[in-house]
Amino acid sequence: MRKYGYGALALLFAAFGCQAEITEAQIAADCAKINDYARQGNQFYQAKNYAKAREAFIQQTAWLEQCEYGGNQPNEVLIATAYNNVALTFIRQGEYRKAQAWLQIMPDDQKSQYNLSRIQDKLLALPKPTSAAGEYWQYAGRGEWEVLTLKAEGNDRYQADWAGYAFGLMGLYYGPNIGEFSEKVTFKQNKGDINLHDDEDIAHCTISLTLSADKQTLNAKTDADDPMNCGFGHNVSADGKYLRVD
Repeated sequence: MRKYGYGALALLFAAFGCQAEITEAQIAADCAKINDYARQGNQFYQAKNYAKAREAFIQQTAWLEQCEYGGNQPNEVLIATAYNNVALTFIRQGEYRKAQAWLQIMPDDQKSQYNLSRIQDKLLALPKPTSAAGEYWQYAGRGEWEVLTLKAEGNDRYQADWAGYAFGLMGLYYGPNIGEFSEKVTFKQNKGDINLHDDEDIAHCTISLTLSADKQTLNAKTDADDPMNCGFGHNVSADGKYLRVD
């Protein structure tokens, strides 16, 4: 993971023509709040208010990713801990697939592997999906997920709704670039195509979807030389592996 000091971040603001009101002092102050988010999350977690704990831990996650912040530990260790904190709130609420999604962001982390092993029996006990219909997540960064939702309409046809994000260097200050679609798709032998074409020729691409045999994951691949042909925001792409979370 590439790291930047506060001063370097401020210089990069200037280099990209960003607004001057985001100062080095503000960046430092915002990054100093990371421990506060962790403490708030722990307090809510101990009080069994898991929804509020999750909100705080997601803030912890987002700012750890935004800031150079490590103390005596590598940044990756702290970020993995934050992912696990969020996952534990979902585990406490019985949302095992959502917990699994958070634990698989850094699958090689020992804490993630341990907590994932603890819920394997719970995951295996969940009802097996019988169709593509469901909600699928792919991590976009800064605590946000790209979400693809498929709703069955009969005869292997589905309503597909997707929202995706691409965060720049200062994504928490200026927000992500975004993309979305709402289209029909027909699956045959676990494969289907999303065709994005408009009259203005802004969007002209096909996104191929492949559902795994167990219907637990969904892979998306843009069949175009440049995913930007889909008409999404800069660097936004639907490509990648999505994990079922419902």
